[in-house]
Amino acid sequence: MCRLLLVEDDEPKLNQLLSFLETQFPQFQISVARSLNAACRLIDSIGFALILLDMSLPTFDGGKTVGASGRQQTLGGRDLLRYLWELEIPSPVHVVTGFKDFPGDVSAILLDELHQELCADFPENYRGHVYFSHNSDHWKIELTAILKGFEC
Repeated sequence: MCRLLLVEDDEPKLNQLLSFLETQFPQFQISVARSLNAACRLIDSIGFALILLDMSLPTFDGGKTVGASGRQQTLGGRDLLRYLWELEIPSPVHVVTGFKDFPGDVSAILLDELHQELCADFPENYRGHVYFSHNSDHWKIELTAILKGFEC
C-alpha cells in the first residue's frame, strides 16, 4: 500500500479531497496534516510515496482562528518543500491550491510564476500543481491523471 500525505487546512477542501481520494484511489493509505509543523512531524516519522500539498498553510495546528492555529503563511507550502530539500527526502510533491495568485513582497505572484519558481528551486520534489475549485470537477481529472500514473 502506498502512503500519501495530504497537507490541507481548509476543512471543506480537505473533505472533498479525502472523499475523492478514498473512493477513487483506495490503494493509498492517507495521512492528513493541517499545518506546516504537523506535516514536518509526520514526514519525520513516516515515509511517504507522495505528498499533496496546499500552498497556504498555518504554522501550527490549533483552534479556529489564525491566532490560535499559528501564523497563516501564504506560501507555507514552499517552506515544506524547503524542508524536504534540506533533509534530502525524495518524496514527490504536487501542490493542490485554490488560489491563482499569491501576495508577494512587491506584487502578486501568479500561479504560473510560482510553478516556475518551484520547478527551479525544488526539482527533486516538486512535480507540478493542480488548481482546485469547489465549483468545478476539473481538479479531479488532473489528480486522476497524476495518481493513475503514479507507481509506489
